[in-house]
Amino acid sequence: MGLEGYLSQLYKQYKAGAMTMRKFEACIFKHILDSRGNDYGLYFKCRSERIDFLCWFYPRMHGIVERYEQGYSSFDAYVASTIRYSYRSYKERKRRRSASENACWNASNMDMEVCYPEKIYEDEEELYNKYTVKSPKHILLVLLKSYYYVSDRLVNKVASALDMSPEVLGRMIDTLHGLQLEKIERLNKLVSATHCLYYRCLSYERQLANQIENPQYHDLLLKRLERSRQRLSNMRERLKSIRIEATNSDLAKVLGVPKGTIDSRMAVIKNKLSANNLNF
Repeated sequence: MGLEGYLSQLYKQYKAGAMTMRKFEACIFKHILDSRGNDYGLYFKCRSERIDFLCWFYPRMHGIVERYEQGYSSFDAYVASTIRYSYRSYKERKRRRSASENACWNASNMDMEVCYPEKIYEDEEELYNKYTVKSPKHILLVLLKSYYYVSDRLVNKVASALDMSPEVLGRMIDTLHGLQLEKIERLNKLVSATHCLYYRCLSYERQLANQIENPQYHDLLLKRLERSRQRLSNMRERLKSIRIEATNSDLAKVLGVPKGTIDSRMAVIKNKLSANNLNF
């Protein structure tokens, strides 16, 4: 089945109530999966890599459908451009993840993370089990700080070198993921409240633009507008200050230590990174 027009027909059926959102998303996913890679500018070495990308892309499909507005372009063109943009973001995320792993594990010239084998082993798994770590606490903090980009393979490697159980380290990372989801939920609620307050300000401004015969009502609207603008400004400042990534407070909560301990150790890590011309 050709690319042109098929997704637009599906969209019309969905808007007409002929299929549910879930079925609509499943049809889009299957169509992208069965299409040729060059239809959307996707180039993978094998089918498994293609499936990995689509599994990463699928949870975002609901928002993509909701944001589509008819009249700007066909739904086919809209999905194609969205996939190309998401693919670039996906590749950039993989590059950052790889760089984070290399920085965490292979910076052998740094005092904070000197990881070296005592001898050369032909078996790679045996090699991981023979790593000695000079500053395990620093390694653990760097790993948890960059938890979003680490792989299960790296978790097993670090856990072995730190003489920890991979399950324990994995639970720490899962806890950080849970904290991130809570932050995202609070952020979304704050964004929605900010939008509502913004439209309320617009409503007050429109009412004030009209001729209001009652001066008391005019003054009341003016006061409400000023209060709403101040609240809007405060909420926008709060949005700027929200951090989605793992903070020192999050690490302290996961490790069960005071935040000051994390602050001091992170300061040491940053100083050593700066001394080696690395950014953190």
